Amino acid sequence: MNPFDHIKNLHTKKYKWEDLNDEDKKSFSVYIVNKGLSMNPNYLDIVNTVQIYMDSPEIIYKFYYHSLPTKFKFYRWIKGKKDQSKDLLQKLAEYYKISQREAQDYLEVLDKDCILDILSEFGLNKKETKKLMK
Repeated sequence: MNPFDHIKNLHTKKYKWEDLNDEDKKSFSVYIVNKGLSMNPNYLDIVNTVQIYMDSPEIIYKFYYHSLPTKFKFYRWIKGKKDQSKDLLQKLAEYYKISQREAQDYLEVLDKDCILDILSEFGLNKKETKKLMK
């Protein structure tokens, strides 16, 4: 059972802790389940309480099993920003004569047309420019 199955099971109440086999009990990761449940803003207080006062996976599982509603709604995981191409950062840093860290800040401010103009000054064709802009 993966962590998402555990989260779904805690809502659907399909399996109690006693019904899980040893492998499923070992795969119950408190950290991942807490992270998954915390994506729902309504559960933040519950998850925070569990993190502070409970440490046993069995107790945490039983607590969630009895306290979470049966209506399951999927909430997307919050993901970090996607890193820009190092080649693109290098070209911007070279163009403006700045560090790559500063070029990252420039990328957030510059619009797409401006970046395309800069890349065209380096003699890059459309295919190469498109690859850098991904």
